Amino acid sequence: MNQIEEDIKLQIKPRATEAVLLQIPVDAMRSLEEVAASRDMSIDALLKFYVGNGLREDKAKLFSDRQKHIN
Repeated sequence: MNQIEEDIKLQIKPRATEAVLLQIPVDAMRSLEEVAASRDMSIDALLKFYVGNGLREDKAKLFSDRQKHIN
């Protein structure tokens, strides 16, 4: 390992989780399986990725909207 790799250490803090049961149409599930396989990911990881991206977008929009009302 070089010095940069030694200086940069990824520290993941465990976060509390909650299980969710979703009813997903069969054809959508097949599409998720196909996309997950093409990205070499599990379906769980792909769904978490999608939820995380969508949530970040929505939270950013909410923050932006609040800033508009303040100014």
